[in-house]
Formats: sequence, C-alpha cells, structure tokens
Amino acid sequence: MKVAALLQDLPPARHPLWRGLGWGLVASTLGFTLRFLVSGSDGMPGRTVGVDPLFGTGTKGSVGTLTEQLGSNRMVLAYRTIEGAEEDLRLETVKGSLDEPTGQWRMLSPKARRQAGVWTLQGPMDLEVADPGTKVLLGKGRVENQGPALRWAGGEWEGLAPLRWEALEGSARGVWNLPTGWRREADGRFRVDQGPVRWQAPADGTAPATLQGMDAERLWAMPGFQTGHLEGVKARLAEGALQASVADLTPETVTWPGPLAFERADGWRGSAKGGVAPRPAPGAKFQQVEFRTFQAHRAGPAGEERLSTDGARWTPAGLRLEGSVVWDQPLDGQRLVLRAPRVLMREGPGSDLPESLPVGHAVAEGQALLTWGRRNLASPRMQVERATRRWKLQAPVLGRGEDGTFSGGAGQGDPRSWTIEGPVQVNLFSGGSLRGARLVWEEALWTLTGRPAAWSRLRERLSGPRIVRRGEAVSFPEGLSGTLAAADGDLSLRAEQGQSEGQRILLTGGVECQGQGWRLAADSVTVTVGPDRTAKLIQAKGAVTLRGRLGEGQGEALDLEPGTQTVKWQGRVRGKGAGPGW
Repeated sequence: MKVAALLQDLPPARHPLWRGLGWGLVASTLGFTLRFLVSGSDGMPGRTVGVDPLFGTGTKGSVGTLTEQLGSNRMVLAYRTIEGAEEDLRLETVKGSLDEPTGQWRMLSPKARRQAGVWTLQGPMDLEVADPGTKVLLGKGRVENQGPALRWAGGEWEGLAPLRWEALEGSARGVWNLPTGWRREADGRFRVDQGPVRWQAPADGTAPATLQGMDAERLWAMPGFQTGHLEGVKARLAEGALQASVADLTPETVTWPGPLAFERADGWRGSAKGGVAPRPAPGAKFQQVEFRTFQAHRAGPAGEERLSTDGARWTPAGLRLEGSVVWDQPLDGQRLVLRAPRVLMREGPGSDLPESLPVGHAVAEGQALLTWGRRNLASPRMQVERATRRWKLQAPVLGRGEDGTFSGGAGQGDPRSWTIEGPVQVNLFSGGSLRGARLVWEEALWTLTGRPAAWSRLRERLSGPRIVRRGEAVSFPEGLSGTLAAADGDLSLRAEQGQSEGQRILLTGGVECQGQGWRLAADSVTVTVGPDRTAKLIQAKGAVTLRGRLGEGQGEALDLEPGTQTVKWQGRVRGKGAGPGW
C-alpha cells in the first residue's frame, strides 16, 4: 500500500523531468565509453608472451599478470600498469613469482622492462626464496640501488647492482653481499666469478662468534645459500683470521678441505691441512672451528715457541688441541717440550673450555710428558700459568734427571725447581734409592725430606730427616742413622751429619759406630767401602772411644779394619787391648 501510494505521487510520464533524466543518462554512458577508449582496456589477466605477438603498438593496461615460460617452470609477473609493444614492454609495481624444484621465488620491483625477450627489473628490489616442500623461508635479499637491478633472459639472471642477501637457514646463515655482475644460472645456482663476495655471521645472541665472516674471490651457491663453494677465501675468526684456497658450504658445515694458513691475535701463526666449522645450534653462533694437522709458531723474548697436533679447535675461549700434541718452548738455550694427548689453552672467557681453567693458563691431560734437556716429568694432568711457567702436576708424578728417576704424588714448580709430594722414591743410575715424604728437585740437586727419609744401596741403608743428593754426593745435614754391610756383620751408624760420596762415607758430630761385639764413638768417622759396598776401613778422629771385644780405650784417632778385626791407634791412647795398635 505504501509503494502504490508513492507511485501515485510521481509526476506523469510526459513530465519534462523524465526527458531531462533520459538525456543525462545517455551523456554519461557516452562519456565513460570515450574515457575507456582513450586510456585503453583495463586489465589483461593471464596473458602469455613470447610465442605470438599479443601487444600492439601503444598497448596500455593496468592490474594484470604476465606469464613467461621457462622450460618446465613459469615466471608470473603481476603488475599495476603495463604499456608498450611486444618488443618493448614496460611494467610498473611488479610482483614476480617463480616456482622451481629448488625453491619458490618471490620478487618485488618498482619497474620492469622487456626488450627483445630480455627483462630488466629496476631497484630498489626485494627477493626471497622458500623451500618448495616445507614452504619455510630460506632467505631474502635486497638491491638498494635505484636503476637497473636485475637482467633476466631465458631463465638466467644477471645482477646489475650489488645484492644483499640474508640466508636464514643452514651453516651459512647470515648476510651475503654479492657484487655487481652476480648471476643466477638456469639450474638455480648463484655464481660470482669476480668478487669480492662477503659473508657476515649473524649478529644476534650474546656469546661472540668464532667464525665471524668470510670474503671470497669466486662463489657458486644454491638458492638459500645452504650449499655452495667459495674460492680465494679469507675468513675472519675471533682473535684471528685464516686464508684458504677453497671453502665448501653444506647445511651442516662450512669446510676448508685443503691447506690453509692462519694467524691469531696472541701471536700464533701457522697452517693446517684442512678445517671445518660445524653448524651451530638454532639461534646460536659459530663456537667451533676445527683444524686437521695443525702446526703453529710464535715469536717471544726468549725465542720461537712451536705447536703441533693432529687436530685443533679454535674457540673464543682459546685453543683445544687434540691428538699427539707437541708444545715446544725455548728455555735457557734448550727446549722445554710438552707432549700430551690433549692440551687446552684459555685466552678469554667461554664455555667451550673448563671454567676452572683461568685465562692465561693451559692444561695438558691424558698422561702428559714434559721434557727439557735430559730431564722429564710425567703426570696424568699438568696445568701451567704460561706467563711465569709455573706448573701444577696431578698425582702420580714420574720424573727423570741426569742422576736417576723418581716417582711421587702431586707436584708443582717451574723448570728450575720442583716440589713433589710423597710418598717419593728416587732410583739413582749409580745404584741405590731414596725414599721420603717430599722431594725438592733443583737442577742437579735433589732434596728429600721425611720422618725419616731413607737412602739404600745393596746392604747400605741410611736415613735422616733430610737427604740432599748432588751429583755423586749424598749428604744428611740434619742427622743420620742406618747400617752398612761389613765382613763380620752389619755395621750400625749414627751421627749429627753425614755424607756419602764414591767409596767414602763421612760422619761428623757425635758419631756412634757399632759392629759385632764392639762400639766406637768419635767426633768424626770416615768409612771406606769396597766395590761390593761393604765396610773395609773405619777411621775415627777426635775424642775417640772404643769398647768391646776389640779392646777398650780412649785416644785421638784410630783405624779399624772390620775384615781383620784389627785396631790401630794414633796419638796418645789410654786403655787396654791386643795387637800392634795398642
């Protein structure tokens, strides 16, 4: 009812109002038609070029796509506007997509031009590639320069401006800078024949990266830069650098398969037969660079220091040397050489080396051997402060000097003086052994202390609080007691001081000497032994007292022969006895 009422209120059909509205509609239709004829058709979606000419001279359009057939692959370019002819076609605000078995490519360029079948895309330009199976973004790049950025012909790309590429996956994750002239070949490989190519490790995270970047003269790499090959390589490492002829990229490693040279900020320089940097954990940086057949040298105030090992790991914390390590250092005109299965050298903070190892220290593990001249020390673990060459050795410690060998507990010292905790046993090359609670070894001087320390050789057994061995001389500066072999049985000795050298034993200060059935006391006693180390002659001087079956008396001096049981007194004698000496 309301609609019928409204229709009744409209003007009649012949009213001038209807005539005006009709002519207005006709004029509007003609105007819009003329506008579209002048500006061209709006939108040509899905046109395919490269087979039959689809674009005549003066073609214009907007909001459409072009498809370029590349063998089994297709490049699709979406544009905002298009104009030109078949041999010279221009697009603006271009979005490109290319799906290949190796990757799904997307690109964005402000302008593109096709001349004689060759496309030129303008910069600034963005690129990205995703894994065709998982759709995970592998990398993205950008050409910052305005002007020609990329030439594309027959499926091959040529970079007309530098490309900054960010690899998001794999061992080569980071930023790649490719110079003008880079190419992408029909098989998908990126190639640079004339560098420099520069790769920078990611800057995220808190721990410093060991492998920080690489420069190369030549490169080829697959989309995403997870797999590739570099030539003429210079790598930047934490605290140093390396140079190699080639480097190979895989999703898991960066590898230098051939010989390389390196240098460290701490002065080490050298070479290796190869190296590898394992891919870090997701979100982490390269913490390990490992070398095969590692050799290094370093100049110092005292001379050249040398290192060699089967393998070495370079980390921000320092060096981890593994397998047949030889560390050769100068020492007073000779060489101090450490050999061990493993040596760790800390140069700075880092978790790859034990936190208990301070900066500036090194530790050798797995039965280390330290050699200088004719002397050596062996221990399951040795730690050294490199500046002072102060060592700490884990028990048990084995040693060798010019005079003999020894074994003991933990030790510490430097190449000139060592302290070995007991129980200690020293075996002398000249015969005999020493035992005690502590050994101090200084060059040719051996000082053994104990409660008591003991010296034994054949049937010769002597002991005292402290025994000092220098060359052939063994001295007891704080007292001596023990036994010697004699023809008629053991000979007991006691004195405030004593010294044994060669075939003579000298006792001084309150000397007591006791044989089978006789006792001798004197200020000093000299015992001469034969080749069999049995007592042949006893010479006493100063307040001599003799008691027992060889006679009893007092005098200034006497000679006693245990074998013949004879006594010869010298000087004034008081007493009684038998034989020519009385």
